[in-house]
Amino acid sequence: MNQHSGAGGGRITGPLKTWYDLHEALAHEVTGIAADAATLTVDGVDAFATRFWAFDRELRAHSEVEDGIMFPAIVDRGGRIDAVLGQEHRDEQLAVYAVGAGLLHARATRTSDTLAALGPLTTELRDSLIAHLELEERSLGQVDGLFSDDEQSALFRMIITSLPPDPGLQPWVTAALSPDHLEARLRNIASSMSTPALTGLLTQIHDGVGADTWALIEERTPDLAALVSPAARSDPEPSRRSPR
Repeated sequence: MNQHSGAGGGRITGPLKTWYDLHEALAHEVTGIAADAATLTVDGVDAFATRFWAFDRELRAHSEVEDGIMFPAIVDRGGRIDAVLGQEHRDEQLAVYAVGAGLLHARATRTSDTLAALGPLTTELRDSLIAHLELEERSLGQVDGLFSDDEQSALFRMIITSLPPDPGLQPWVTAALSPDHLEARLRNIASSMSTPALTGLLTQIHDGVGADTWALIEERTPDLAALVSPAARSDPEPSRRSPR
């Protein structure tokens, strides 16, 4: 195992570096949501709601995993987690609640005033969440010093198996990542999962992303794409977002 690096030590380089993928996806989505809210019209409010609700679901699950599994595991190994991170998770949920309530009001009334009110709420959420993710990543730099690669893989599997089924998570993250980051994520995950589990994960991705995204996966990681059955590969979802 690596030497303990403390709360300020670099970035994770072992299998749990997949945490940065989720952070990038969250930052990408909250930035897009705030940008969309700034010019939101009645015609676009339903698509905006779909995007926001997916973000809401994944942010909550991510924070709960950190507070319920990841952070306790770090503390159990002698690491340090600032209590402010947990408090910020709860503050984020209040900010998301405010956006959600405002969004329902806007969908119900469909007036320019209720649509415009979403702008400041989403901007506040974006700014606070991005600052939180940056603080959190400084704390996660100690992971390599506390867990070997095998232990990180085991912790990753524990997280996956402890969560309720969420077939939308992997497609959601996949669509939010840059091509280079997506390839690195898939390679990293492949090193931590059994072939059956990896096949199931890739099938979820295939079934939930657009044809352009799946074509990118076939180009960048053909060996991993080949794990999905030929019947499934013939019919990727055409309407989902592609990576930026």
